[in-house]
Amino acid sequence: MKKVLLAAVVVLTAVTVCLAASVDGVWKGLVEGQYNLSLTLKTDGAKLTGVFALVDNNPKSENPDEAGYTPFVAAQMGKNTISDGKIDGNNIQFTTTFNDKPIVYKGTIADGKLVLTTTFNGQPVKLTLKQPAVAK
Repeated sequence: MKKVLLAAVVVLTAVTVCLAASVDGVWKGLVEGQYNLSLTLKTDGAKLTGVFALVDNNPKSENPDEAGYTPFVAAQMGKNTISDGKIDGNNIQFTTTFNDKPIVYKGTIADGKLVLTTTFNGQPVKLTLKQPAVAK
């Protein structure tokens, strides 16, 4: 009985590992419809490394709105190496910095999408990214 149970555990573990979505590669999306986000990730076991790049694509971003907000977040943020990256099945977590402050991202991979959540300036932010189709 113990051998059967052990065999079942080994098979289930192997199936879980095989079914876990691959996070390696480039993920792209938009933040607030204005910022192009590119996330390049690489896994090594449970360790996650990569680069987080944010680019402002609004041609009017040089002009502040009524509140005086000038969206130069992308220019300030640019490219950041992620740190403290972890992957556990379909769950990921990593940290970037903005103005020397850590920003922690947590997310899940499912159905070809990487959905991340974080808090920025006290506000919750949700990001949905996809891996671009590879030309054949």
